[in-house]
Amino acid sequence: MAQTASIGLLAAAVAVVVWPAAEMVEIRGRVTNQLSEQQYRAVEVVVTDRLRVVLGRARPDRHGRYAVKISGPRYIIVKATLEGFPEARYQLDTHEIRESTEDREGNRAFGELRLPTYYQNITFASGSAPGALDELLSKENPAAVRAYRAARAQKESGDWRRAIASLEKLLGQYPDFYLGYIELGMLLAAQREDDRALKVFTQAQRLRPEHSWAYVGLGLALNNKQDYRAAARHLERAVELEPNSVNAQFQLGQALFKLGDHDRALRCFEQVIALDPKFNPLAYKTLASIYVKRQDPQNAARVLESYLVHFPDADKVKQILARLGR
Repeated sequence: MAQTASIGLLAAAVAVVVWPAAEMVEIRGRVTNQLSEQQYRAVEVVVTDRLRVVLGRARPDRHGRYAVKISGPRYIIVKATLEGFPEARYQLDTHEIRESTEDREGNRAFGELRLPTYYQNITFASGSAPGALDELLSKENPAAVRAYRAARAQKESGDWRRAIASLEKLLGQYPDFYLGYIELGMLLAAQREDDRALKVFTQAQRLRPEHSWAYVGLGLALNNKQDYRAAARHLERAVELEPNSVNAQFQLGQALFKLGDHDRALRCFEQVIALDPKFNPLAYKTLASIYVKRQDPQNAARVLESYLVHFPDADKVKQILARLGR
């Protein structure tokens, strides 16, 4: 979830929806909160494709109901904003959009082909996203938070050795500081000190078994060690706890691809590029290779064309597209 506080607008985490390409569909739902009429008017539901091109938008009525008709791409994104309420965050009521078959069945008697309708309710809740960095830091000792921020500044300046030493000192003083273990583990994994990273992430997981980041770290380190089956187990738990974690989806996709589970890997990588199109070019490359293995050159070309939108200097990708006739 991303907040643009400077203009008092809260943008939502995305929900990725799939249906047959180029079919006209309708998305209906309601805002579940009991809002004032003025607040309902401040809500906007926006439907985009994965490149953030707007396909349709709508504002709820005074009862909170909305409807958007769109046609076009197979994969779209539903999001919502609530202007003027920076403390609110958006969430979806369900994990997937379901088709209403009742209308279609009822109209068969009249020989009509009614548009498929999908329902998705929207909820706005107070406060920052659960488990977000600021929320976690707000519960820690202020002195520990200052030391943690100093270590992060060292990492961002490129002085990783000093950052690691600072984090180890921090954890010696504050052995229950969860984020310190996460930061230290990520630095160790980046340096391919994977056995040390596993010990650090295991300690983090023991401290907060309900939080996704330790499981992501364990999966990352195990992927580095090519223990893909064990990595997948941790990463599946991470995705269960935080479905919109782009890092968890990416690492899980990597593990599943190496295990030969291409169907599930495909879903992970499609989710990655929907959530963050610039997260990692390898997501596009692996996804395209899966489509090629499935003898689906059209979708392989679609993925590579999206890749070029965000990474335009990829000459090798252009050559592959040429071979695919694009």
